[in-house]
Amino acid sequence: MTVSAMPMPTSRPVLDLLTALDETLDEVNAADLSRLDESQLRTLLHGVERVARKAAVASHTTITEIGDRGSHTRWGYKRVAQMVMGELKISASDAARRLRVAAATVCTRSFTGEVQEPTHFDLSQAVFDAELSEHHADEILKVLEKIPDAVSAEEHERAQRVMTESARDLVPRQIEAVGDRLLAHLDPDGSLTTDGDRAKRRTASLSPQDASQMSKFVAELDPAARAMLEVLFDVWARPGMNNPDDPESPSGSYTDEATDRDAADAAAKRDTRSAPQRRHDALKAGLARLISSGALGSHRGAPAQVVVTMTYEQILEMAGVATTMSGGLMPVVDALELAKANNLLLAVLDAQGLPMFLGRSKRLASAAQRIAMWISAGGCTFAGCTAPFSWTEAHHVTDWSKGGLTDINELTPACPGHHSMVGDGPEQWQTVIIEHGRYKGRCGWIPPASIDPERQPRINHAHHPEELLEQAWERARTAEHPERSDPWGGSGLR
Repeated sequence: MTVSAMPMPTSRPVLDLLTALDETLDEVNAADLSRLDESQLRTLLHGVERVARKAAVASHTTITEIGDRGSHTRWGYKRVAQMVMGELKISASDAARRLRVAAATVCTRSFTGEVQEPTHFDLSQAVFDAELSEHHADEILKVLEKIPDAVSAEEHERAQRVMTESARDLVPRQIEAVGDRLLAHLDPDGSLTTDGDRAKRRTASLSPQDASQMSKFVAELDPAARAMLEVLFDVWARPGMNNPDDPESPSGSYTDEATDRDAADAAAKRDTRSAPQRRHDALKAGLARLISSGALGSHRGAPAQVVVTMTYEQILEMAGVATTMSGGLMPVVDALELAKANNLLLAVLDAQGLPMFLGRSKRLASAAQRIAMWISAGGCTFAGCTAPFSWTEAHHVTDWSKGGLTDINELTPACPGHHSMVGDGPEQWQTVIIEHGRYKGRCGWIPPASIDPERQPRINHAHHPEELLEQAWERARTAEHPERSDPWGGSGLR
């Protein structure tokens, strides 16, 4: 019997059901599995996975309800995705996947209270029945999003059913290959794909840096972007050009009149780079040329240049890692090398002589103040926010309209989403400079009374991992010595 994607409501309170489930899982986790034979172990393996998939459905419906009510905004989040990451402590990619699947598979209600079927009913049914995981569903949605708009609604619906049915026998990574076959069937000669379809698919994403400070750049380019990139690669990625390992290698384009062709030809004979490495170096050299030209202007009041901070000792020793304004890491040696040729700003900070106190003479923070804020805060100061400094705006802790000063000790970086949440009254977020305790001088965000009746200021530790480690040590020591009940010096801050 087929189960409806919108289950019948239960008369038992849902939180009581959650408590019962939690207790049941505790008993399962404490069970002695050595008593089970192999057939029973296999049943347990599949049963646990089914429960996990059904728990994901519960998460989808809960997130949808929160978004429909707008609860996330009252909890201090501008977007539902921010709420999911902040409350559940999951990555941006995992949060995005959960939201995509929820939007496609959860029933919604109209303004009149009528239940509306999910946009992809068959997929929703399979997810609800735990036949497909959240990851399966997301891979199917990626295929369906590539179907040209010119394909009829009936064909769209049939494609959804076919992909859902085929996915039951696949692991998620196999779904893309099946989807490619389906797309080829729907649009065999590509004549149905329009500029609008291609525009929807254009992407460019930069992964977090790994342990060796390397990053993956993944993009899906429209035809024009690809054509321009090929031009850059043709003339800048030519063997012998823009080779960082060869001091005699000319920079720029081989076809440029200023390029020494003889030097370039000689460098080409010494060039041992692979074609992908040459393309990487060409892109790097092109970006350096663009930034050094000054054509990018400024960004949120700070210069649109690579800005890094490091200690004076690191420069003397030519060792260690510098930090960029966007939160990236770069070896000090590379940073100094880049600075020589590309007007990179080094923040070996000593604020003497910089205009840090502007009072009421200017409303907008100066470039020097922006750099000083970055070094102090690292990014948005809203508790838990991971937005890097390059995404932030300068926020007056005391609003400018209420006499606030454009002084460095009265400014704090805030991303646009959290900046817009600051207001008056007990149900608005407010900011204050902490005057006492271990975080003296930092910006504290006071939550609405509905979130915290005591309205205790909250400090952001997301850009200061050393503080998170310190807190973990403090909690561990407190657990060993309960008499140390308040390791925070009575400040009330966390």
